[in-house]
Amino acid sequence: VTLWSNPGETVLSPFSGVGSEVYGAVYLGRRGIGCELKKEYYVQSITNLESIGAKKAPTTGVLF
Repeated sequence: VTLWSNPGETVLSPFSGVGSEVYGAVYLGRRGIGCELKKEYYVQSITNLESIGAKKAPTTGVLF
């Protein structure tokens, strides 16, 4: 994510699984879009993304 995108850009993860790529994008100041067919993985990805709210991005110091 860091190598191929810049803060503020959108990262697409067409097979997002539990959302680790989208998580990394949002955590680093990007927008993330993920697609997942398995409901269990989708639910876990939402849980993972909600946990970002209390964390700081290491390179930007921005709260999400």
